[in-house]
Amino acid sequence: MSRTPEQIVRQFIDAFRESWPRDLDAALAPLADDAYYQIVVPSMEPIRGRAAIKAELEHMQKRVLDQKHDMKAVAASGNTVFTERCDWSFSKGRWVSIPLVAVFVLDDAGRIVEWREYLDPSHVAKQHGMTLDELRDSLAV
Repeated sequence: MSRTPEQIVRQFIDAFRESWPRDLDAALAPLADDAYYQIVVPSMEPIRGRAAIKAELEHMQKRVLDQKHDMKAVAASGNTVFTERCDWSFSKGRWVSIPLVAVFVLDDAGRIVEWREYLDPSHVAKQHGMTLDELRDSLAV
């Protein structure tokens, strides 16, 4: 691995920093084919495989017209990288903040194999004017 795990994760997250990536395949290239993404730990089951993750993000794009994030902090230990961010979703004519911590685990080849996000789903649902069940249903492809 010529780049550090932190550099790989920062580049991955940067693809989503200002808006949805124009090329989702290129943005998801750092993910291993069998990677998993857990949108809300522990409330939701992980989405397994790069193709399924892409499908979920495409589904999100239909409801969230735009998104961006502010990186607060990054720390790494071995092949594990922690990020603290505030993500922003533009939906129903307004921006909604989503404070979260994400944990990424990379394999020895530098591919992201685990992507877990820890956040308060009740906060997100309330900001979107939804119940928690409606939020969960809206995230299922």
